[in-house]
Amino acid sequence: MRADDILAQIDNALEDWEVGPDAMRSRPAVEPKTALGPQVWIAPVGTGPDDPEWEAVGHITSIDFHIDPQEIDPGFRQAWEEMRERLARVEAERVRRAQAVLEAFARAYMQAVKPAVEAAGRAIAEAAQAIQQAGLVNADGRPARRRDRPAWQSPYGPPRRGRRR
Repeated sequence: MRADDILAQIDNALEDWEVGPDAMRSRPAVEPKTALGPQVWIAPVGTGPDDPEWEAVGHITSIDFHIDPQEIDPGFRQAWEEMRERLARVEAERVRRAQAVLEAFARAYMQAVKPAVEAAGRAIAEAAQAIQQAGLVNADGRPARRRDRPAWQSPYGPPRRGRRR
């Protein structure tokens, strides 16, 4: 059996949606539909709970609320805007003060650290000069050529004769 035949059998098994004549001999009982919500009754204004004028309307399926907001007092609106403006001014002043404190801290930090950074830079320059004088790097800072072997010879020994496969 070829691979294509096996794949065709799998496809037929997965895509076979035909139902034979004996697949369903009986149908399940259908449940009666129940109301979706509580039943609503209406009556004229002033009707008592036990009076016969009440009339069934139907069942509640959805409720829509329409709320009209009250007009906001103009004095409150103006006071709110004034408070918002005052808060904005206070916040701007706080930001300005924080920025001034940060700038003062940065200046003080730079003055305190400057001697140590300069000393570290001098030490690095001295180390680089010592490495160059030892002949480990050339004037460009690249590793110098070793004098104990020719330029064509690898520091790892002679090359292998054949490639491994």
